[in-house]
Amino acid sequence: FMTFPDRPAARDRVRRAIVPCGGKGTRMLALTGGAPKELVPVAGVPVVERVLRECAASGVDAALVVVAPGKDAIGAHLAPLAGAPGMPARIEFVVQPEPRGLADAIRHGRTFAADEPVVVALPDNLFVGDAPDDAPGVAQVVDAWRTTGTNVVAVVEIRAEDAARRGPTSVLPGTLDGDLFRIARVPDKGERGRTFDTGGAPSAFTGVRRYVLLPEAFDVVDAVERELPAGAELDDVPVMQRLLAGGRLVGRRIRGRFLDVGLPQGYEEATALL
Repeated sequence: FMTFPDRPAARDRVRRAIVPCGGKGTRMLALTGGAPKELVPVAGVPVVERVLRECAASGVDAALVVVAPGKDAIGAHLAPLAGAPGMPARIEFVVQPEPRGLADAIRHGRTFAADEPVVVALPDNLFVGDAPDDAPGVAQVVDAWRTTGTNVVAVVEIRAEDAARRGPTSVLPGTLDGDLFRIARVPDKGERGRTFDTGGAPSAFTGVRRYVLLPEAFDVVDAVERELPAGAELDDVPVMQRLLAGGRLVGRRIRGRFLDVGLPQGYEEATALL
């Protein structure tokens, strides 16, 4: 496994992480055969285990893994690893009964978060440092929280030549201030292609699935849900939009190689690299 810098002091770190694993993984069926996509190994290590190791290396002591019904194999793999070297000391599990969206999955961790800042890290994304002592992705997002005291979303710059190996997230307009990314607007989810589109530019920024959320974010999730039509998906995009409108969201540019293992092209890239 990769080695990471020492963990930050307890008063400066985020101790808990929510790891949503409720997706159906339809884009990965050719590789998974219907098994949980989160257990697909990259260089011999399941992607969800890699994400938990990233969290632990960033100072996280306890993780809550949110699973869909029928994904018992995730718990069977992860539960025995709690407290092992390089893993969180405590790993808990909760079932998201219906696939209602990422914000709904995050909300299942409200009690677990215990009125503290909480990391949210999805196994669709992995990060590899450019140098052996580079901080893991979660640690970089936590560093932005430590600097700004507000909610943070990870941001990466994707080059046009790499777009076909990245998922169909939206271009995120904004400006860099060092490694902080001042978000101008969070676009609606809308219609997207099968992969990322820079819109003809040589590169573009997008948000990826690493966050630090403060307790206020759970109240925003509730407010968004109250305005949704019955049965509509409770997605993270309108939550991010409301946080930004209130001046309570900043981006953090992640240094290192971004790998999108939630689609076959990105998985093949990660396997070759690692």
